[in-house]
Amino acid sequence: MSSTVVLVTGGSGFLGQHVIKHLQLHSSNLKEIRVLDLVPFRKKLEYKESFPVRSFIGSITNKNLVREACNGTDAVLHIASLVDSTLFPNEKALQEVNVKGTEVVLEACKANSVPILIYCSSISIYVGHDEVKKGTETTVPIPHKFMFEKYAKTKLKAQNMVLGANGDILKNGKELKTCAILPLAMYGELDINLVYQYVSHVKGTLIPRIPKLGKMEAEIQVSYVGNVAMMFVKALEVMRKGVDIGGEYFYAADDTPLQTLPSLLQPYLDGTGHSFSSWYIPLWLVLILVIIVQIVMGLIRPWKKVNTYFNIEGIRFLNKTFHVTYEKANRILGYKPIYNLESSINNSNVYYNSVLNK
Repeated sequence: MSSTVVLVTGGSGFLGQHVIKHLQLHSSNLKEIRVLDLVPFRKKLEYKESFPVRSFIGSITNKNLVREACNGTDAVLHIASLVDSTLFPNEKALQEVNVKGTEVVLEACKANSVPILIYCSSISIYVGHDEVKKGTETTVPIPHKFMFEKYAKTKLKAQNMVLGANGDILKNGKELKTCAILPLAMYGELDINLVYQYVSHVKGTLIPRIPKLGKMEAEIQVSYVGNVAMMFVKALEVMRKGVDIGGEYFYAADDTPLQTLPSLLQPYLDGTGHSFSSWYIPLWLVLILVIIVQIVMGLIRPWKKVNTYFNIEGIRFLNKTFHVTYEKANRILGYKPIYNLESSINNSNVYYNSVLNK
């Protein structure tokens, strides 16, 4: 297998940093790893560097920059994205980054004859208002109404573009091969969303016993970020060997047990003096409170651009069971989680303790 130049868009972010780490640790015959991000790449995780890293600074919507980064590249892992699940999502920015940015990456791959494009999609495009248990890529339909509508629509459009481009002819006459990886909600080192957001907000209250928002008995599925990153490495490995997985998509799940949100967060609250109460605010009352907040903030926004993660979609998500399997990735990519539950929790605890106990 010849040496490969790999471009990782969004390589300075949460998942991107882990993808680069696992490329360094588990790939062979890489000539160079390129990173395209809004900020210069700075190594934030501990690992031995086996391959040189070259940083390109700017937006994925910048056609000239993306073409420059793709020049001489053999594979693109397109991870850069805007995630916005707030009460008032920025629709224009979501469209610009997630859709237009992906169009720019696709055009650059074709112009520079990059034969492999692996897209980081999102499980959000399959999360609606119906429960899903042990779902697979062939059993979970795209919902009639998304849970996170504005964000999910842009990710679905981008995924369709990428998978639809599989088999397109490149400038050199060869074919483009594409696939998509769909991460779930992730936890682990460098997380500033899932565990970090909830625990930091709970710690900021003066109430030691935090009431639940609804019963919160739904089974929440999360994945350790290191295992998700490894799925990108496995997909790249398979495609470099010439195995045709073009047009396929894979759920990036692992063996983290299904659990309620309070159970998921409690280990990171231990020692803080906070815990979740056994009683809860009825879901209907929580939703009424959210609607009131939405109306008030909507009235204020013409004068002050206030926003919050406290919204109907988020509350419903935390009270809706949704989980899938990684059987397809195991069967086709040979993927198995390389981090068990103990090591995933231990690695995460070190990080969360360092940032949440400052």
